[in-house]
Amino acid sequence: MTTELTRFTQWAAEQPQERYTSLMGMLADVQGLAESFARQKANKAPGVDGVRKADYEQGLDAKLTDLSARLRRMAYRPQPARRVYIPKGDGKGKRPLGLPSFEDRLVEDRASGILQAIWEPEFRDCSYGFRPDRSCHTALSRLNHIITVERTQWLVEADIRNFFGSVVVEHMMRFLAHRIGDKNLLRLIRRFLKAGVLDEGVFHATEQGTPQGNLLSPVLSNIYLHYVLDVWFERRFARRECRGKAFLVRYADDFVACFEFGEDARAFEQALKGRLQNFGLEVEPTKTALMRFGTLAPMLCKRDGDRKPCSFNFLGFLHYWEVNRRTGKATLARKTQGTRMRQKLNALKQRLMSMRTEGTRAMQEFVLSHVKGHLQYYGIRGNLRSVSIYMFHVERKLFRALNRRGQRRSYNWPQFRRWKRTWMPRPLAVHVL
Repeated sequence: MTTELTRFTQWAAEQPQERYTSLMGMLADVQGLAESFARQKANKAPGVDGVRKADYEQGLDAKLTDLSARLRRMAYRPQPARRVYIPKGDGKGKRPLGLPSFEDRLVEDRASGILQAIWEPEFRDCSYGFRPDRSCHTALSRLNHIITVERTQWLVEADIRNFFGSVVVEHMMRFLAHRIGDKNLLRLIRRFLKAGVLDEGVFHATEQGTPQGNLLSPVLSNIYLHYVLDVWFERRFARRECRGKAFLVRYADDFVACFEFGEDARAFEQALKGRLQNFGLEVEPTKTALMRFGTLAPMLCKRDGDRKPCSFNFLGFLHYWEVNRRTGKATLARKTQGTRMRQKLNALKQRLMSMRTEGTRAMQEFVLSHVKGHLQYYGIRGNLRSVSIYMFHVERKLFRALNRRGQRRSYNWPQFRRWKRTWMPRPLAVHVL
């Protein structure tokens, strides 16, 4: 981060209500654009221009100087994003991504840093997505504290349907104008939102939404939901309309609201639909539910004749109550969401089969990187059984792929087990929530 942006970030933290009227000079700073260039990964898929980092590096100083000049005189116009599709987390359908051109990445990176510096002091504590020093695991830890320590008994899990594609541009610009008075920067952000997408060579104009895949979308989504959901929940709904305690935990467009009393949870479920509708959003019915979920849930379900308490998915984990048969005490437990596990294993199988001609070493390095990433996210205390099951299936798929490279088998099971013990990590708890 440049000295100028570092100082601005520190100053913005001390001026939470300031409205900024001169930001384009900071955005167009050549040194700042050079640091944005350094942060880009070389293996990123290109946009419609087909330019990668190695290509743009040729004559870099001249290109950045020209880019800075075009930004200052407002001659810079973003190119359409290249539309690609990836499987959704639940394995149903595909999620559209918009890949920006390389030069657009530099400007988006610089603009997102400025927006983050302005709004970070204002964001509520209930927001955990795409923020410094916060992650999925801090959100899960907070949710664990709310349910077990604050002893809330009711829960509303919710997800917004096609959030990134439903953001209303006019509402977004109005929210940005609360803190930004620089009309040129607002014009530039509007250009990014209206740049359109190129899908299989066909241009599609964008009247609403912010494409997933560009570097501005995370901070813009946080700003949008900050005003639509976070501030409304904490300052109005929880404070004025709830009889008991109420808490919100949000990561991007996925959130959970916890309540002490059932009537507060039911009132929130109804009020949420109207609140989102006012800003062009709606909840996803298949991922939204009200349930009794608290320390008393197992006892009350048993009293009412239900087999077991409800469970819910949040950030890739299934949350449920586990009752100790000996003591009868209920504890909050988590395990890897089944649909996520199956989807990852299917993707791993296809990747390994496509790597059969690359050799054993390449397949080994890929699996090692894959397993380390899985452990880094899903390796939480209490989830080692699911992690062990996942790694068991990974080993089987690797064994099968290695032996499908030709007519002769490369390994039998004893040989494979001896080999994989020399490099395959063991299941372990990386995080204690």
